[in-house]
Amino acid sequence: MQKQSKRVSALAMMGALAVTAGSLAGAPAASAQTNAPYLVGAGIYDITGAVAETGAFGYAANQEMNGLQERLYSHAYVMGDPKTGKRVVFVSADAGAMFQSVKLGVVNKLKAKYGSRYDDSNVMLSATHTHVANSGQSHDKLYQIAGADKSGSGYDQRNFDAMVNGIVASIERADANVEPGNISVTSGNLSGATKNRSAKAYEANKDAGSFDSNVNETMTVLKLTSASGQPVGMINWFSTHPTQFSKDTTHISGDTKGRAQYEFEKKMKSDPTKAKTFVAAFASSDEGDVVSTQGNSKSAPGFGGSSDDFVNTEIDGMRQYTRGEQLWNGPSTPVTGPIDSRGRWANFADYTVKGEYTQGAGEKKLCKPARGWSFAAGAENGPSDIPGIYEGMTKGSFSVTDKYNKIDTSALGGLTRFALASLTTILGADDACQEEKAVLLPDGKLGMAPTAAPVQILRIGNVALVGVPAEATTMSGRRIRAEVSKQLAGTGVDNVVVAGLTNSYMGYLTTREEYAKQHYEGASTEFGPNQLGAFLQEYSGLAKAMRDGTSVSNQVTPTTKSGGASRAGVVLDDKPLSQSFGQVLTQPKASYSRGETATAVFRGGHPKNDFRTQRSFLEVQRKEGSQWVTYLTDRDWDTSYTWKREGASYSRTTVDWRIRGDVPAGTYRLVQTGDWKNGWNGKVSPYTGTSQEFTVN
Repeated sequence: MQKQSKRVSALAMMGALAVTAGSLAGAPAASAQTNAPYLVGAGIYDITGAVAETGAFGYAANQEMNGLQERLYSHAYVMGDPKTGKRVVFVSADAGAMFQSVKLGVVNKLKAKYGSRYDDSNVMLSATHTHVANSGQSHDKLYQIAGADKSGSGYDQRNFDAMVNGIVASIERADANVEPGNISVTSGNLSGATKNRSAKAYEANKDAGSFDSNVNETMTVLKLTSASGQPVGMINWFSTHPTQFSKDTTHISGDTKGRAQYEFEKKMKSDPTKAKTFVAAFASSDEGDVVSTQGNSKSAPGFGGSSDDFVNTEIDGMRQYTRGEQLWNGPSTPVTGPIDSRGRWANFADYTVKGEYTQGAGEKKLCKPARGWSFAAGAENGPSDIPGIYEGMTKGSFSVTDKYNKIDTSALGGLTRFALASLTTILGADDACQEEKAVLLPDGKLGMAPTAAPVQILRIGNVALVGVPAEATTMSGRRIRAEVSKQLAGTGVDNVVVAGLTNSYMGYLTTREEYAKQHYEGASTEFGPNQLGAFLQEYSGLAKAMRDGTSVSNQVTPTTKSGGASRAGVVLDDKPLSQSFGQVLTQPKASYSRGETATAVFRGGHPKNDFRTQRSFLEVQRKEGSQWVTYLTDRDWDTSYTWKREGASYSRTTVDWRIRGDVPAGTYRLVQTGDWKNGWNGKVSPYTGTSQEFTVN
């Protein structure tokens, strides 16, 4: 905790980033328009789930989380055409990935409540891809392993329920808030904020020289306003990995996109506890090979940032926020045209790619899902540091002694490769279909990964959102946009956006040229060298159907399956006889200066007793006259809640408040709210602990 107290001086200087051309909350409302061509509604709801003794999905590093830096939310938007009655739903969830199990769970609940209003075709669920969000929601073994905590548990029914129910609640709010309104779109570049982590693979693309940058620097903003001009919501798409919190992080957070969302909603005076409030989403796009130039403390050489990941996240998040605010406050173009959607589930377990999508290779079949050796190396923003494993390990260059590439010829590296190669032989991992990929993990053969691919396009007037259930690289995204634009030419669609990590998670999506290089992204492209061709074929078909007004049908019907055994819950909470739940064990100092961190430690209960959804594990309270009022909660960026087990059943909880330079002088106190479980009768009871007051000067 002492380390955090030094952070705020740096944060105070960076606070200037938040001051841009104008205040969002104070920006003049657009003039009222009597002609409101669309229906618009927005809603937000808590999807945080467990915050201690739970895994995180993203780094596959057996992270076990022990606290909360920022609550996670589902940001939902309903957009409709009052003339035709057609609607679409876009959701951006603060999550590591969007799994097939979650999409099916959400749609089933929506159908039960709304009938045919919302279905697979018009509901698009996207994940921001924060690597420090809760895991445990996938029903597929591969991703349960990737999100396992230190106990090895990778599935948690309560985390699954928290995400599904929270997403549904956000859509219900958006639906209830629907009103006549307007939609406009704007875009601009955010340059210098990102770079390509697999530049050599990108440069192998035959059309690499046709573009000014090897990353997608375009930020696209969709603005939703009511007929009277009141802001309803904002959706921002920008391509980057939210990995400024490293694989050593142990606090749940929305990372950089969560930071940007928080700042935007703060300026708009949003309140996620309210059924109707302004909703801001900084959503994912084609980020497969894109990382922040800021880096994190565990990034590979040449990609690293500060040793303090809180600072790394602050800098990158505020970059996105600042550019997003500029675009929001600047000119935008009214969206015009119909609302429409097409979507289906393709069967990638038995899929034929036509010759026109294989770059001259003729008709090809997709392969069984498999991960290559370079998958185990990790990427530059989260390297595994496994001896003997590195990016670029192709079938033609692989050897136990590394005699071809000569990147790691150490004895330990050779021993690692020998052991893993022996295992792959036992598993029968080799697959000629995968061509350049030397297969390390035949997860398809082992039934560990999904094979039903949800493909989807939403049309919002002249804007088309292409839902990709994978992490598309920069060039993959460019080719997808080009194909969809070609098929929708003449329909009025002039803005195509890739919405990444939607409706399911199927690893990465690289071009044929990038795949051949077998960097981390190519080794994680599950279905072989023609996977992008399959997606291009699918999106072309959806776009044609949308253009021609024809329907599409599922190639396969995905089924809901069991996630398996969940991690065990809390047995009981105990404490010393001389103490009470909520008792302050360490009081804050009598006074603090701006730039310091106020801290209090409490005798608490396990946070899994109650996730405190839409509530809080803490409060920073400010004294106003004789009354104490809530100043901050655990949804605020500058607070942290930390849980620690003592012995078998004791809990020690810590509340931290990083005091920024703009905090008003006054008297404050820290409050920790939680719940404890009685071991005799299983009853869960709330408690509150309150620190002594202190001053901020």
